[in-house]
Amino acid sequence: MQTSGVILAGGKSSRMKFNKAFAEIEGKPAVQIIIDKFRACFQEIIIISNEPELFTGFHLPVYQDIYPYLGPVGGIHSALVNASYDRMFVLGCDMPFMDMGLVQYMLARLDNHDSVVPEINSFLQPLAAAYNRSCLPVFSDCLQNNKLKLVRIFSELDALVLKDDELEMFGGIREIFFNVNDPAALAEARNIAGRLL
Repeated sequence: MQTSGVILAGGKSSRMKFNKAFAEIEGKPAVQIIIDKFRACFQEIIIISNEPELFTGFHLPVYQDIYPYLGPVGGIHSALVNASYDRMFVLGCDMPFMDMGLVQYMLARLDNHDSVVPEINSFLQPLAAAYNRSCLPVFSDCLQNNKLKLVRIFSELDALVLKDDELEMFGGIREIFFNVNDPAALAEARNIAGRLL
């Protein structure tokens, strides 16, 4: 079934002092590592960013938020509007170690659900989740009514939640969902990359 891969590349990270998408690991920016993984799996790859000029070198469609600067809720909403296909996998640009077997597993479970979302230590991971375009009315309503807590939106969706035991079939959860969001994390990511990339 045709599916879009969506990379959420939000603005500057206050802790990183530059856009996290360009954190260099194994000689490549994190966003390029994700693009290379996505190419094998998706019929379309799009980037969501309010700084589209940064991403022209990747030769992929870049869409801005329709409701700008309202955080990841706005980014996922833009993906739901702009992706060519109804089914999509959304990944934050600072998660270069995502396991594509797990991604395919989530998409296979999507069926008639609005979303399939991992949950780690009781915390949902909405920036590494599968979405159906059926989510769009809920996201639009939340943005129009200033309900911007992403995890709260899931209470309004028909979401299938994947727990730790299911996720562990695909490897070490901490590394798969590792966020490169500050200089210390970037240093650790470079160590992990020697094993995982």
